[in-house]
Amino acid sequence: MGHNYKDKYVSIRDIYNSVKSKIMTSGKWMKSKNEHKQNSIKYTDFYNIIKRYVEILMRDVALRGREVSLPNKMGYIYLTEKPHRRAFHVRVDNEATKREGKTVTKKVPILDDFYKKLVWVGPPKYKYCKILPLGFSKRIINKN
Repeated sequence: MGHNYKDKYVSIRDIYNSVKSKIMTSGKWMKSKNEHKQNSIKYTDFYNIIKRYVEILMRDVALRGREVSLPNKMGYIYLTEKPHRRAFHVRVDNEATKREGKTVTKKVPILDDFYKKLVWVGPPKYKYCKILPLGFSKRIINKN
C-alpha cells in the first residue's frame, strides 16, 4: 500500500489492538476461585476468524451473486460490472528491465469490455471507507 493511502485504511492489527480487551475467551478452570480464567483472544485466532468471514462473504457475493448485508448496521456489499475507460494496461517487462538496468514498460491490450468491482454501500459515517479485494477474492471474482 502506498503512502497516498496511509490514513485512509485501517489494518487488521490496528483493529485487533483496539478490540482485544473486549473479546475474551474462557481459559483454564481456577479451582481456588471456582471460576474460569478470562483470556483475551490471540492475534492469530482473530486474524483467522476475520479471514474466514471474508472468504464466506466473497463466496456469497461473487459465486452466488447476492447482495450481502454486513453486521452492526455497516451497510451492504454487492458485485457490479463497469466498462473499461482505457484500451491498454501498462505492464513492466521484467526481462527487458533486467537487461537494460532500468524499468521498461509495455502496453498490453484489455481483452474484455468490463471489469468487476466490489461495492460497499455503507452508512454515512463510513462514507470514506473502501473495500479492496484480496488475492484469493480476486480469483473468485474473476472466475464468474
